[in-house]
Amino acid sequence: MTRSQFETMSDFTDPLTAVTRRGRLVLAQREGFLELDAAGERFELLGPFDNAAELGDDVEITGVVAPQGRGVRETPAMLVRHVRRL
Repeated sequence: MTRSQFETMSDFTDPLTAVTRRGRLVLAQREGFLELDAAGERFELLGPFDNAAELGDDVEITGVVAPQGRGVRETPAMLVRHVRRL
């Protein structure tokens, strides 16, 4: 899926649809987590992922939109399947 097909994470109706986003790895608001800053839109990254990417790296992340309860958190989350350093 490309950004032209879906503008925000809330546009996804199928929770099992894999999505790909590019951005920079940054510290999350929750301690111990990382977020992807994709052109000003942030996504909390869930699940373990092994790779050479580090905080501050530009990356491409493929994953699945994590289900959210209403009002639980402001930052959408992604269950990470793959991270590629750019």
